[in-house]
Amino acid sequence: MSQSLLLKKTDFSIFFQTLKSLGKFFAPVRVSEQSFSFKEIETEAQIAWEALRTILPPKKFFYPPSETLVEYSGNEIREVKPEMNFQVLFGVHPCDLAGLGIMDTIFEAGPADTHYLQRRKESLIIGLSCMPDKYCFCKSMGTSCATKGYDIFLTDLGDAFFVQVETPRGIESLENCRQIFTSVSETDKDNYKDYWERRDKAFTNGFEPDNLRATMDMEWNNEIWDELGKRCLSCGNCTPVCPTCYCFDLVDIASLNGDSGSRVREWDSCQFVGFAQVAGDYNFRPTPVDRLKFWYRHKLHGFDDPYGFKTCVGCGRCTVSCPAGIDDLVDVVKKLQGQRESRNDSSEAGGENESQIK
Repeated sequence: MSQSLLLKKTDFSIFFQTLKSLGKFFAPVRVSEQSFSFKEIETEAQIAWEALRTILPPKKFFYPPSETLVEYSGNEIREVKPEMNFQVLFGVHPCDLAGLGIMDTIFEAGPADTHYLQRRKESLIIGLSCMPDKYCFCKSMGTSCATKGYDIFLTDLGDAFFVQVETPRGIESLENCRQIFTSVSETDKDNYKDYWERRDKAFTNGFEPDNLRATMDMEWNNEIWDELGKRCLSCGNCTPVCPTCYCFDLVDIASLNGDSGSRVREWDSCQFVGFAQVAGDYNFRPTPVDRLKFWYRHKLHGFDDPYGFKTCVGCGRCTVSCPAGIDDLVDVVKKLQGQRESRNDSSEAGGENESQIK
């Protein structure tokens, strides 16, 4: 099924118009001096090719921040089905593609979320290569190369794109502009390999991922958590910007006369004070420390047992968006790893001294 093709950048406008004819076209757009957002566009000039991370990840297109699930009036209750419009999502980087793959796994698990899956089916995902900045650590999380979650992926080779088509929908989308694509040569393949080798060496941020599970388990009571908790604002900024956070709340909104109303699903955050509060005014995670530890564990190894993957994709959004500067996930992990290694070294040294005494 997989096909590799070459697209000259001089022909990209034809490719763009073909994709735009399929439905609404969304791409990263600059919205401030430092920020980008996925927005519907009309011309290719609006595409912010330089964008590394958007404010919100592409999960918003399939799992919106707020949506009505059920409406009632009198004795009648009806499900509100999502409005379906085919959409093209362009410029999704490898870390966000990995995030979509994780969300797919979660929302496909029974009972499957039909709203999410219907939106996924009505979408064409175009991935795009990128070079990391100082916040990117997707290499540490194993998500630096796109492996799933997309229909077509473009690698920037300078004057052309190396195009990988992975799905029947991707192949079908090229039918009306097939003439602008050519077969890849051996030189193109070499340039493709060179790009990804250069990109691999460009990462300056990250940590050793192999011992994450042991580190999180063994350092659960580390004093670092108390230091972070004292600075945490419990604002929840880290969760909506995360490509794989999916916590929600259900809110019933009734009319003034009580005869009609709706049930709305809204994004929620495990960092909010009331998230884990239950009847009897009991809170499972009453302090910022409890909530931070829960979030870190969830991202770094909470899904290892049920799914075999971690839910952090290394995009760096949490670090960029945290007003208290405590969500520098790489820095926290390195400190935890360093203390664990220091403790292990001391233990080994103690063992040697003990044997020498004996």
